[in-house]
Amino acid sequence: MVAVQNDHVWLALFHSAVGLGAYTAAVFVLGYLTARARWKVVLETGKTSSTQTANKERLTLECSNLLAEIRQELDTHSDSARRLNEQLDSPDRDLICDQAKVTRTENSHFQEFLDDRCLRLKQHSKCRGSALKKFMKTLAGHRRRAGKLDVVLAKFEDRDQFESAISPLRECIRDLQNHNKRLQAELDQTRKEVAQQSQQLEQAQEEARVDVLTGLPNRRAFEEKISELHSLFDRGNSPYVVALLDIDHFKRFNDEHGHVIGDKVLAFVADILRNAQRWTDHVARYGGEEFIVLLPRMTGHKAKFVIDRQRAKIEKAALSIGRQRRSITLSAGVAEVLPGDTISQVLARADQALYAAKAAGRNQTCLEDGGKIVDVSQTQPLEIEEVEAVTVA
Repeated sequence: MVAVQNDHVWLALFHSAVGLGAYTAAVFVLGYLTARARWKVVLETGKTSSTQTANKERLTLECSNLLAEIRQELDTHSDSARRLNEQLDSPDRDLICDQAKVTRTENSHFQEFLDDRCLRLKQHSKCRGSALKKFMKTLAGHRRRAGKLDVVLAKFEDRDQFESAISPLRECIRDLQNHNKRLQAELDQTRKEVAQQSQQLEQAQEEARVDVLTGLPNRRAFEEKISELHSLFDRGNSPYVVALLDIDHFKRFNDEHGHVIGDKVLAFVADILRNAQRWTDHVARYGGEEFIVLLPRMTGHKAKFVIDRQRAKIEKAALSIGRQRRSITLSAGVAEVLPGDTISQVLARADQALYAAKAAGRNQTCLEDGGKIVDVSQTQPLEIEEVEAVTVA
């Protein structure tokens, strides 16, 4: 009878263990799938931003190249008209007529060139300011003058119109050359403006890679760096580790002390993380209260201790807010890139480890080690040197 009761007890325990294991596995899988979907959206957003930036750079370069081509072609066309003008004083009619024929052919090519470049410049006129629009109007006027020159040059094919065409040709060439000088001045001004816009774009791109609040690289800069490291990894070079760090109960802290103090807390955490990294590491603010660290040429098990030491250092460096001394704690998730991983997959595994750290009570570091979670809090305590408290006004 006692044996039967014992069997029932053991059977109940077995079913409970199986149920708990199934529940744990379900939570792990759900968390992983959620994290993977989240990071996929994040990366797609980053790709869209990078694509837009690349398009702006391409358009700026294209506009600058178009203006350079027009400048060169204007010089060539001006030289062609000048050579014909010099021949008009020659007593040799055949020489003048031959030169007029050559100039007409060159002028025809010039008109085709302007038609093409004006069409291509039109797509830039909306975003390049007044200088480019003004230049395009002047360029259209130059195109009309080239057409007028073509009509006059056609008269030299008829010997009977030779004498009557000389004077109009001189006037046409003079007008074209005077207008060319004006066009050249406007072109130079337009090129300067485009160059300034290019410099402003480069400066804006650099600023766009920095988080204003903390001074750390931002998500965009991080995405560029992880893409670089992942390409090296795919080529068979060194691995890398991703660590996600999240300030515990930041919303509650923000609600109690206000957003100004909350911002200073973020800057405080960022300063410690910045100073704690190797020169090869890359720490960035990913958004909200989340920070992310890339550790090249490091294994996951070593990285978990490195990150946990940084986490403990932040906790030790308490903040003095008024008369209160407050500790800031973080939860951290660490994952090493594995063969066959995409960037979104390794990020999702790091996010899953962070999720596990929070679920286990926060203020700890967890490692996602190829399908299992390793809790750093179960290892021996870390010795952290005493850090003077930081006062936040």
